[in-house]
Amino acid sequence: MCQEQYTTNKRKFKQLTYKDRIKIETLYNDQHLSYTQIGKILEKHRTTISRDIKSGLVKNLTSELIEIYVYSAEVAQRKNEENETAKGTYLKIGTDMKLASFIETQIKEEKTSPEVIAYKIKKEKFSTTLCFKTIYNYIDKEIIEVKRKDLVYGNYAKKVDKGQKEESDFLKPNKEGKTIHERPEEIKTREEIGHWEMDLVEGLKGQKEPYLLVLSERKTRKEIIELLPNKTAKSVSKALDRIEKEIGVVKFRETFKTITTDNGAEFRNWRSIEQSYTGSKKARTSQYFADAYSSWQRGTNENINKMIRRFLPKGTSFKGLKQEDVKRIEKWINQYPRKILKFKTSEEYYQEELKIA
Repeated sequence: MCQEQYTTNKRKFKQLTYKDRIKIETLYNDQHLSYTQIGKILEKHRTTISRDIKSGLVKNLTSELIEIYVYSAEVAQRKNEENETAKGTYLKIGTDMKLASFIETQIKEEKTSPEVIAYKIKKEKFSTTLCFKTIYNYIDKEIIEVKRKDLVYGNYAKKVDKGQKEESDFLKPNKEGKTIHERPEEIKTREEIGHWEMDLVEGLKGQKEPYLLVLSERKTRKEIIELLPNKTAKSVSKALDRIEKEIGVVKFRETFKTITTDNGAEFRNWRSIEQSYTGSKKARTSQYFADAYSSWQRGTNENINKMIRRFLPKGTSFKGLKQEDVKRIEKWINQYPRKILKFKTSEEYYQEELKIA
């Protein structure tokens, strides 16, 4: 059962929000303030700050390849949400087979998340209402005929790589391009549209295998997917050229204000990414490199890639895949209602933000 937490002193006891955690990330990582100092700024108790920072610590590499721990707002927020989901609940569904069947169909056939299902249950006025946490609990307790692997985002289980990385896999910092630490603060806080994360999605491992280039808009979660013939910097820049030709030079510059990538070889030629196919001296975008082994710095990419895997599981060959197939997946993602967007779709939210901008 979901219960709201009410208090008469919201300033003192209100839980940390994602915006709070973004502030903590700056105050702790960049300004190196203490728990007490951060607590005073956010008007929270120092133990609240201490506990949250410890939950969000992740390993990072400095430019000198020294391992350090930094606080990630994305990681802390995800752990908080997972803990909330894990709370117990009593059996509300009872013998309501119609509702159970509805949930199973929504997950297995419609590829809908528990958050969106809970919203639909309320909207369609079933005799029983459930919150998304309850649906997760029913899945885990096998009360309904659905498993975690059937969900859009799967099992949420992190795979631990027990082997050592080969030297060729080591992602060295790009000393020429701009780092994520040079990126303007408003990009981190998702205050405006036009700031994207870019990544590649791999199919079957092997030579001459196609890849997917994915562009994820940070604020609205709008997705653009392009089919690439291979994993090369040339293919990446050609894909961006295609998009620029399709929407126009000026609109491309307005749409893609910045692009954040990892340090993979396919993204290291930052000049080809930033330069217009027209050869203009005016950059078409500004690229920033995330830290090595810090996928959490591109959390939007990581989450949306999981949605792509719902259609194209790991180990699936992309040979024979056509651009129209890729665009169908892109359309489904952009028309999927999201809890984080108050159950609007990415496309709806993006178009609303365009009008405001």
